[in-house]
Amino acid sequence: MASRVRKANNFVVAEGSEGELYIYIEASSSHPEKPRIIYDGRDHAIFLRSPEDRIILDYIHPEVRDKLRHADGVIMVETILENIKDSYVAEMQIVDSIPIDWAKVGLKSWEKAMLEAK
Repeated sequence: MASRVRKANNFVVAEGSEGELYIYIEASSSHPEKPRIIYDGRDHAIFLRSPEDRIILDYIHPEVRDKLRHADGVIMVETILENIKDSYVAEMQIVDSIPIDWAKVGLKSWEKAMLEAK
């Protein structure tokens, strides 16, 4: 199967009562395989759902960046409309920099995106 990179249509980062982090994302048809998130503490992250399925988590809100940067793992919750299809832990892999030119995939910084939305 060929590797694919796609942007998450919608995702939500939420914090549980004991500080655990959840990322709610649209469900995929395949099963995750060694899921992990590569994050550098900035605007975007890459969710490696499986070796063939890479999902860009764009525009990470500034208020949750530090929490993500210090998390060992995140509970991924895959949903179909309002229903939970699956949940599992994705390991966090913190890096100094994700070597991607985000502008080439149509992404800007959080601040620029918010200015354009006004």
